[in-house]
Amino acid sequence: MGNIIKVTEKEFFPADLVLLTSSGRKGICYIETKNLDGETNLKHKVSNKDIMDLCPDEEALSQLRAQVECAGPSDKIY
Repeated sequence: MGNIIKVTEKEFFPADLVLLTSSGRKGICYIETKNLDGETNLKHKVSNKDIMDLCPDEEALSQLRAQVECAGPSDKIY
């Protein structure tokens, strides 16, 4: 089981998060990964449109119950 957390601008967060939604246009957010790979350019990530449609606000998102399936841990970040 996991938790839903809110990340705000210029806030550090763990690399193992799943982007559910974003306040950015079309669900896009930009992250800096220099602590992982040394790159300082911003990378864009896009949230899932279905989740954004189901959860248009924080109240709806707080009621979300879902299961995320993903690959296991790996030391290959590229």
